[in-house]
Formats: sequence, C-alpha cells, structure tokens
Amino acid sequence: MLVILTLFSQLSIAQPGGNGDGLRSGQCGGSCHADASQNATSTAEISINTPSSTWAGLLTSVTIDVSDFPVDSESRILGVFLLIDNSGAQDRVMYDGWEIISDPNGGVNNYVETRLSSSTDTKQFTWILKSPETPGTYSLMGSIQHGGEGNQVPFHKNSEIIYFSLVSPPDNLPRLSENFEPPTTRLINEQTTITLLTEDVNHTQIEWRLEGGQTQVVEVVNGSFTLPAAINPGLIEWRAILAGEGPNQTTPWFQLIAHEPLFSVASSSMYFQGIALLIFCIGIVRRVKNFEPREKETWIQDPNFAIPQVNGEMSEHSFELRGDF
Repeated sequence: MLVILTLFSQLSIAQPGGNGDGLRSGQCGGSCHADASQNATSTAEISINTPSSTWAGLLTSVTIDVSDFPVDSESRILGVFLLIDNSGAQDRVMYDGWEIISDPNGGVNNYVETRLSSSTDTKQFTWILKSPETPGTYSLMGSIQHGGEGNQVPFHKNSEIIYFSLVSPPDNLPRLSENFEPPTTRLINEQTTITLLTEDVNHTQIEWRLEGGQTQVVEVVNGSFTLPAAINPGLIEWRAILAGEGPNQTTPWFQLIAHEPLFSVASSSMYFQGIALLIFCIGIVRRVKNFEPREKETWIQDPNFAIPQVNGEMSEHSFELRGDF
C-alpha cells in the first residue's frame, strides 16, 4: 500500500517551492498561488530598462532590476515576469511580435524563478529579444511575485509600463544574421567556441566579461571566437561590435550560463521499478501466508524399551527403537 501511495502521489504533487519557469500571463502572479484578489503588495522595488529606440526585426536586451527584496520571505524564491502590459490577458510578449532568444536562466520563457541567498536583496534579470518586424511604438513591463513569512499570502508588484520606438534599419546596417542562435548554457570546465553569422560586416570585435567583472577582448578568427571555460557555475557575458559600410552596430550582452552536469532520472523507469517492488512485496506476503508450520511430533516412551548391552557396554549396532512417531 505504501508503494502504491508513493507512486500515485508523484503524479499529482505540485512543484514545491515555486511554479518553475514558463510562458505565463501576468494573471498567474495571483491565480497560480491563490485568488488573485487576495494578493498583498510587495515592498520590493522593481524597474525595467530598455533602449529608448531600437531597430525593428533585430536583437535587443531588456533588463528588470529588483531591489529591497523583503527579508521575511522564507523560501527566498522570486518569480519575475516580462510582459507587454498589465491587462492580465494576452499580455505575453509574443502577442506583440517579440521573440525570446534567451531568458535570465538560459531558456526562452517570459517567466523565470530564482532563489536568492539570505544576503541578497538586489537582483538583475536580462532577456534577449528579437524585436517585431513592424516599426512603431511598443510597450513592455516587468512584474514580480514571491512568498512572505509562513508563505501564506502571495506578494505581487508591477513595474511601470515603458514605451519606446522601433525604427526600420538601413539596408547596409552591419548585423547578425537571422539564422544566428547564440548559445545560452554550457557545462563547467569546457571552453566554448562560437561561430558568428553576419550580414554587411567587414570587421568584428568581441568583448566578454564575467558577472560584475572587467571587460576583455577576444580575437575573432574566420568568424569564430572562443570563450574561456568556467571553473564554477555562473555566467559569462559577451557582445559583438560590428563594422561595415553602414553605421557601426553593437549587439546586446549575450549571457552564457555555466552549470554542473545534471543528474536526471527517467520517470518511466522509476515507476516501473516501483511496480516491480510492489509485485515483489506482494509475493513475499503471499508466501508468508501460505507457510504452515508442521505439527509438533509426540514421542511416547515404551516402558519395555532397553538399550542392549555388550560386555557391559552399549552396542553401536544392536538396539531397537520402539514408539509412536
């Protein structure tokens, strides 16, 4: 019974300590945890930053800054949304034509979660986006959610909505090709070689930096460059400065997150092993129930029984046993 309960409980249990990254509406900031109308307002500060204008159809970066994270949050898990407005419906960035190239955790989601250390109350989250193809005015907004003391009430807060312009790029603008996909994750202790795909570019310079570190320059050979290996989990940022006939173009800072090899367990294998263990336990129980101990044997002594004697000694071969067995 214990094995059965264990198996079925894994099918319905919610993810402890958060919802996990995903493509979510801002309404999930309340409804994923409780009634959205019962949210409390977070005391944290949140702001969103983008260039005042950018090229339509090209890459840009959007940064959400969170500060003064409350110290009474027991789980220290912070969820961050990147949205286009606070309507709560069709507010994800793809509805305006944005394409997420990478999120702060190395995925392609508009909602990410992170666990802050006890000494951290400030965190920066950066998305790399491909902007819509149509020039015009667009809006973006950030939103956060987290628990509090006892995690009984969800806390929520929105940033202000910012507006900026998308401008048609000139035909000869140096740029990364539409087919270029920057890597977002790698394993520790491994160098990373990246091959650039560019258009209208005569010269390329690559800059990289560790989080909060000094900017370094790396050589580009035949359109490729190599970033040093990471010793510990963390991120390295890099960007390209592209020169050509048109105005020079600097890409946003791309983030490359290094992590340790992940240990994964196939859920199907786990359930099959559980079923096998269940069958094994049932077999043992049935075997124990079918086992019947033999009745106790009764020995009745014959009063006429005597062990033969040979010259006053016991004979090893000449004796007879009588009795009921």
